[in-house]
Amino acid sequence: MARRKDDKISIDASDIVELSKATSVFEKFIQSTFAEFIGTMVYTFIACMAVTTMDVTSIALAEGLGIAFLCSAFLNISGGLFNPGLTFAMALSGGINAVAAIMYFIFQILGALIGAAFIKAVVLNDSYYDIKGGCNQYRGLVPYDKYDANRQLDMTTGTAVVIETVLSTMIFLVYLMANLDTKGRQSTGPLAYGFAVLVSIICAYHSSGGSFNPARSFGPAVISGYWAEHYIYWAGPALGGLLAGLFYRLILGDRKKRFILKH
Repeated sequence: MARRKDDKISIDASDIVELSKATSVFEKFIQSTFAEFIGTMVYTFIACMAVTTMDVTSIALAEGLGIAFLCSAFLNISGGLFNPGLTFAMALSGGINAVAAIMYFIFQILGALIGAAFIKAVVLNDSYYDIKGGCNQYRGLVPYDKYDANRQLDMTTGTAVVIETVLSTMIFLVYLMANLDTKGRQSTGPLAYGFAVLVSIICAYHSSGGSFNPARSFGPAVISGYWAEHYIYWAGPALGGLLAGLFYRLILGDRKKRFILKH
């Protein structure tokens, strides 16, 4: 407890310890989870709003650059994840502990719900339902070649899960190697994360729907009520997070985090 002595304030060592603990709890949990909440909310708003352009390149640019800028802003606070699948990969890779991962997951979902609700508030009713609230949409049997309306991409929902899994794994590994790993960490890590998202959306938008992020898909699904093939956007990123975490821990990670052949 602080005491006054000869008109000077002296502070006990116990006060410093308590203040340090309070600061540590604030920075590790409260500040970081709030950053994930805000970041996921804004990212979901950007992603859903971009769907109004009806142009895959514009959507990919908005989502990819949006996640890159947000990650750069919050990297040193929470890691700038904004994705439950990536949170799972980070937990498996030793980047965050289980408690932080659970809190991140909860606040990422809440952020996505608020971001999707803002879309419903600003987009007029007819337009809102035309874009299905900005939801990701499985398009496996929808014509994708504007020059040949009869040409279709013959694809099942199982194939869509594979696409989401492969590309989610790639995105998560890019994040882990560019932002977490001591060998590969670099100042352009958030940009690498964003460009991985951008490229993946261009690849998969006209097939699986190009989500790679359960929160970004769940928020607008709840608000709009559009649940068609929604499980794709949980299964793919979950499997991608598992694979990315295992690859990192077993083969690609630095010595501190790799399970085998550390010397």
